[in-house]
Amino acid sequence: MWSESLDPSRRCRLVWVRHASPEGEGLFLGQSDVPLSTKGRRQLPCLEQKISQYPAQAVYSSDLRRARATAAAISRSLQVEVKILSGLREIHFGRWQGLSWAEVGKRFPRVAHRWQKGFHRQGIPGGEDFAGFKRRVRSTLIKIVEAHPGECAIVVAHAGVLRVVIATALGMGDRYLFRIAPDYGRLNIIDYFPGGAIVRCVNG
Repeated sequence: MWSESLDPSRRCRLVWVRHASPEGEGLFLGQSDVPLSTKGRRQLPCLEQKISQYPAQAVYSSDLRRARATAAAISRSLQVEVKILSGLREIHFGRWQGLSWAEVGKRFPRVAHRWQKGFHRQGIPGGEDFAGFKRRVRSTLIKIVEAHPGECAIVVAHAGVLRVVIATALGMGDRYLFRIAPDYGRLNIIDYFPGGAIVRCVNG
């Protein structure tokens, strides 16, 4: 493959981690600043063990509590300071935040139907524009990659963020994003080179 011939000395490896399970799992949390659940805290030792295989020069995290708590555990394991980036926040779900899909369908039936058919075109009342969210995530991604040529970094973020970065690496269109299902506390490894990216692992 052409990608295997790219100069490894210029590779930036990012280990993307979806935060551990939060309070309110299964709801549209968005930017609701909820903590980890008991289940999520129990996931941390296993995550620390898995992440120890990747000697990282930096750990980055969304500024939301569930991500920061996950990153703090990783940081202790690797003895690397956490750098907080608000650009790694989940998309804001507006008036849907804190609701289940059943509640959304009951309260916002028309918008929910259009969103299900084309979420990247249909906005959520009071929510963040998807195109703007994608620009925010990609801009943050570029900054991290440019800061770590030839190095490895851990990035703790959210499902929406991980969908965007994985889809971007694979060249997938927006409408296919929900074919990617990042699990809580799992590793997603992407190598970035000048002009390209290789997805090494999803939900490891």
